[in-house]
Amino acid sequence: MSAYAASKNLGSSHKNFFKMKKMFFIVAATITGSTQLWAQTADSTKTKQLDAVVVTATKADLKQSQTGKVITVIDQATIRNNAGRSVSELLNSQAGFFINGANNTPGTNLDLYFRGASNGNMLIVIDGVPVFDPSQPNNTFDLNNIPLDQIEKIEILKGGQSTIWGSDAVAGVIQIFLKKDNKKPLVANGSLAYGSYNTWKAGVGFGGRSGKLGYNVQYNYNSSDGITSAHDSVGGKGFDKDGFRQNSVIADLTYYASDRLTVRAFGNFSKYHNDVDEGAFTDDKDYTAKNANEVGGLNLRYHYKGVVLNFLGSYQHVDRSFVDDSTDISSPYSNYSRGKYIGNTTTVEGYGTFRIADNVQLVGGIQYIHQNTDQSYLSIGMYGPYSSDLSKDSAEIRQVSAYASLLYTGTNGFNLEAGGRYNNHSIYGNNATYTFNPSYNINQQLKLFLNISSAYKIPSLYQLYSEYGNKKLNPENSTTYEFGLQIQNEKKSAYIRLVGFKRDIKNLIIFYSDPVTYASYYINRDKQNDYGVELESELAFGKKLKWTNNVGYVDGKGTQDDVKISNLYRRPKFTWNSSLNINLSEKFVVIPSVRVIGSRLKGPYDIGPEKQPSYYTLDCFAAYDCKKDIRLFLDLRNITNQEYFDIVGYDSKQFNLMAGINFKF
Repeated sequence: MSAYAASKNLGSSHKNFFKMKKMFFIVAATITGSTQLWAQTADSTKTKQLDAVVVTATKADLKQSQTGKVITVIDQATIRNNAGRSVSELLNSQAGFFINGANNTPGTNLDLYFRGASNGNMLIVIDGVPVFDPSQPNNTFDLNNIPLDQIEKIEILKGGQSTIWGSDAVAGVIQIFLKKDNKKPLVANGSLAYGSYNTWKAGVGFGGRSGKLGYNVQYNYNSSDGITSAHDSVGGKGFDKDGFRQNSVIADLTYYASDRLTVRAFGNFSKYHNDVDEGAFTDDKDYTAKNANEVGGLNLRYHYKGVVLNFLGSYQHVDRSFVDDSTDISSPYSNYSRGKYIGNTTTVEGYGTFRIADNVQLVGGIQYIHQNTDQSYLSIGMYGPYSSDLSKDSAEIRQVSAYASLLYTGTNGFNLEAGGRYNNHSIYGNNATYTFNPSYNINQQLKLFLNISSAYKIPSLYQLYSEYGNKKLNPENSTTYEFGLQIQNEKKSAYIRLVGFKRDIKNLIIFYSDPVTYASYYINRDKQNDYGVELESELAFGKKLKWTNNVGYVDGKGTQDDVKISNLYRRPKFTWNSSLNINLSEKFVVIPSVRVIGSRLKGPYDIGPEKQPSYYTLDCFAAYDCKKDIRLFLDLRNITNQEYFDIVGYDSKQFNLMAGINFKF
């Protein structure tokens, strides 16, 4: 069935709107109705631990019950129960996420949409360091560079978070914590998995401590023949498979100078090579891409009594290259092309937490970021050669920011965060943000919270300096409102969180073409107004069964020249993820799960009907612990072999599986 045929039976937009709203409330009612069983779940497995300590919310160590920020923690147990998957596949099962490319052939460009926000509005942080790709048009880090096996945990912070984290934290922040040293002298770990499309995944690592020195090294290899990236809508055209090869290493060395001072040096290195197609519905047999990402840095942490000081310095280098050779010509406009895109980011930051009183802390810091890019492109076709270049000596920006936030954690259950950030940009000048976040724990079971915050996204180097660049661009500015409640029963066997949000963005950066002169360039013009609701829940039945759900609804409109339009392109209004964690024994766990995605507007330049239909996928993960530190696993994906298209003209994986072993000793 082609992408076109799959879309024929769509109803009108009016019917689909109410259909999705009805679906949300049906699912929400089913989930919340199950909470009537709370009183019957004695001696049950515990659900989310709301007293877990998190750092992403404020850069200070706080229990989740002490902050009104909306934050989700993906712990090591959850990561182990997603063995064989990618980071993007794991994130795709979390509330609010829709990642185009996560279920396509490996190495596909990932478009991360969170709560309906466009790609590039979710900041990625690795061990406290914001990571970017200045060679990209939207400055977005490539999550393909981080294997899931190298991750200890992930914290997802929702809402506008630029006061603490700076640019790009418009919809939220994803902080990835990589594996570190172990308190034992030596601990080794490894993994080996094989699956569909001749996919191999392998990893080995070791870490430990010797005296005051801690160390950790992890290596991972990923190889797959893949599937065809472009969809063969006619059939029988002989589209080839687009393969993927990756090597990645993380390493860190920590010196525990004293009980008060630690010094950590770290490095993360990833290189991958993948095959690429010409475009939607169009194969290409000699189009290849290479991607290298290198991050290195130093982290100093000092604490004494009520003061904790941190210093971070890092350098990130990204090198992407593309070659479309002339042996297979898929387009008459280009017989041969090559491009090389280099981006560099230097980040230096000092910040601290200062305990002013028993219940009051001040978090403050100064951050410096320098970015540049070096780009070259050559194309030879029927109209002759065409080339364009950007030089790192001219295509660069600098930012200096100062921020502070006051944290109050009252003994009466009332908590408050209030703060602001001032940012100076070398091109457009100055901008500022604020955050205001009260919350109230009525008791140990019920918490109410409100967040009002502003955020910003700076113009990318491409938007400033390319042939379409405009140095008069200002940052995109947003205001986000969040409100909700969080409930956990006394026995911690049932948990529910309901959040409503509204996000208003102005000064959107758009690509503009003058209708008279046909000159094209980037300008600040449009507005975006989005709103939505999320419901997350966990319910444990005894020690054998746990039911986890998240359901979300988002809608919004853009304003172009005072005309409102529906423009959440390629993003569903409705999403639902549900899984059952079934402990058949102490050693054997089975986790069936379902993912339901609502209809999506096609991209403005996509071919075909205006909407793509809704779809579902059914998965099942199973693991058996042979011994304490040896685990066998089997992961079945898209069991019912659904054909669907997250992006028109590009294939998604149908039924596939992965089986393997993880061990530690």
